[in-house]
Order: sequence, then structure tokens, then C-alpha cells
Amino acid sequence: MVTKDELREKFAERLKFACDEAGVRLHGRAVDIRSALKKKGVNVSTTGIGKWLNAEATPEDDKILALADWLNVRAEWLEYGRGEMRGSDKPSPFVGTSIDSEIAATRLKPTVWEDSDQDNEEFVEIPLLDINFSAGNGCYELTEQEEFALIFRRHYLHKMGVSISAAKLVRVVGNSMEPKLSDGDVVGINTDDTRVRDGKAYAIRHGDLLRVKILIEQPDGGITIRSLNRDEFQDEVLTYKERKEQLVVIGRVFWSSSSW
Repeated sequence: MVTKDELREKFAERLKFACDEAGVRLHGRAVDIRSALKKKGVNVSTTGIGKWLNAEATPEDDKILALADWLNVRAEWLEYGRGEMRGSDKPSPFVGTSIDSEIAATRLKPTVWEDSDQDNEEFVEIPLLDINFSAGNGCYELTEQEEFALIFRRHYLHKMGVSISAAKLVRVVGNSMEPKLSDGDVVGINTDDTRVRDGKAYAIRHGDLLRVKILIEQPDGGITIRSLNRDEFQDEVLTYKERKEQLVVIGRVFWSSSSW
């Protein structure tokens, strides 16, 4: 007999696979799904979507239909795994195996400038997400709701190589990145830029912690997680295995505010 846990796990695997096939980015996926469903008149929180992706819950019928329509897959396949993934396609090669999201998360995605980036508006609004990234011992808060927006010049983002859809603003807490970043400062993250370059600052998920840290590659494939406030915070060194198991690079920091 199939348990409810198994049904949720299989659904989560199909949803992740369909998102990968549709080119939905890995980082910020719940935000993108929420935005797409909202355009179809279906409201759901990013927390709820996170539960779908983490096999903690499954959507109701109206949300299944909206998801299937957006991802261009059959609703029956998405919900139950029955039949073909798409009506006129060959059967999907997907056989219930989980997607290696940790590997996909470490790839550097090319910066793609949307058509909307080429219009004549000089300024764009970038949302400040209601997520706290620790610049201390780590933060567990995962709520992805827009707090408000800050205004950036389109030319500045283009100069920095950051597409509008990949630019996210988050607030940092703690003092481990002082004097560069203070408690309460806001940083801009390029979620398309996840390739580690020594000495650059990145937003990362380290286990269950959300952090902003300097990353340094090691010759053996491991990585050093460094704070700027080295008087109070020592380097943390992850082996190659620990890095693959524990670390996800969410994006590179390209901008920051400064508190006084």
C-alpha cells in the first residue's frame, strides 16, 4: 500500500522535474511559481509552495490545474504520475528518481536580458524580500514575501551584469561581516551568478542556515567560509563531501547598503 508520504515525495519529484524541463530557476523557485500562479488567479504562499517542493504537502485541484497549464504538462501526470508527461510527447524518461538539485544549484547560469530590460524606462524596482540572511551565526527564517522595493538605475544593473529577474534584495543580521556590512544592512544578490570566485561575497544556504559570507575555493574541491570580522569569527572549512552535502550558493552579492 502506498503511503501519503510516498505520494507526496513522488509528486515533489514530478514537480521539480517539470520545473527543470521548463527552465524554472532553482534558486527562488517558490517565488517564481507563486508569481506564475498569481497571474492565473491562484493565490498561494511561498511557504505553501515550499511544502510542495519538500514533499510536505500536495496542492489542491485548482492549483494542480494551474501548475500543469503553466508547466505545459498533463494535470493527471503531475498529480498522479499517470500516462505521458505531455499529451503528444513520448513517455517521459522520468521514472521517479529525485533531481540532483545540489549539483544544478552550483552551475553558473548565463545572464539573459529580458525584452522588458530593453525598454526606455530609466529606473526599475527591485523587491526587498522578507528573508533575513545572517552575517553572524546563522538565521533560520525562510519566508519569501516582498517587504517593499528599492529603485535602481537600469544602466547600473546592466553594467554589473545583473538581469532584473535575477536581482533580489535581502536584509542581513549580525556583525560577522563588519565593517563592510552591519546589522540591518541590505544587500543585492545576483541569483544567476553562483560560480564561486575567490574572495567574493555570496548569499548561501549552509545546512539550514541562510548566510552572507566570503567563499574561497580549496584545491581539493572543498571550500572556506570566511567572515570579514575575523577577530570574532573564525574560518569554517568544508571538505568536498561536506560542501556537496551542506552548501548551496544562492547568488553573488553585487550591491550593499551601509548603515550608520
